[in-house]
Amino acid sequence: MVDALVALAIAALTLTLLTSASWGLKMASERRAALDITAPTDWLLARRTLMSWASDVSNKGPRATGAAMIGTATTLRMIVRDRGATLPYVGEFRVQGTGDTGYTLTAARHDGLRDARIAADNPRRTTLLTSDEPIRFVYLFPQSDGTGSIWRYETGDGQALPTAIAIEAGNRRQVTVPIYTTISQTCLSALGPGALERERCAVR
Repeated sequence: MVDALVALAIAALTLTLLTSASWGLKMASERRAALDITAPTDWLLARRTLMSWASDVSNKGPRATGAAMIGTATTLRMIVRDRGATLPYVGEFRVQGTGDTGYTLTAARHDGLRDARIAADNPRRTTLLTSDEPIRFVYLFPQSDGTGSIWRYETGDGQALPTAIAIEAGNRRQVTVPIYTTISQTCLSALGPGALERERCAVR
């Protein structure tokens, strides 16, 4: 009788473990399938948001570059002069790792701030996308010797704006957005392509 009860207990425990493992695999599979379905739309939203905010960035001279944009591999903040907003604000992208869903990319709006080096305590935050792979920001800068350009994972000493910003997922570059570093983006928004020929629109 005791042997039979022990055997039944072991069988029940084994069945429980197998069921839990199967359920966990099923949930992981469903989550991956959901990510595959929504990923293109999520990346498009991330690209549009980054392009919209970055198109308004202007350093207004080399000394103001650090206040206009500052970025690392996981955080990017910039002054946004959105024509739909009354006043400029700090727009922030942030990558965070989570135990269950991998990595998330969020966008936040820090109202009332005019310096990208500062963040508010409770900004309005929206999740743009979720990925199983690590997400990183990378910035394109001209080489100091003028021989080309180099991608870096931070904006550095704040002496110049990058010429482009990209978002990587794993080892793939998913989004790339150009930054116009020789003209005021506010001037470009106001005057259109004609700003490219206006000396007063130059930032350095």
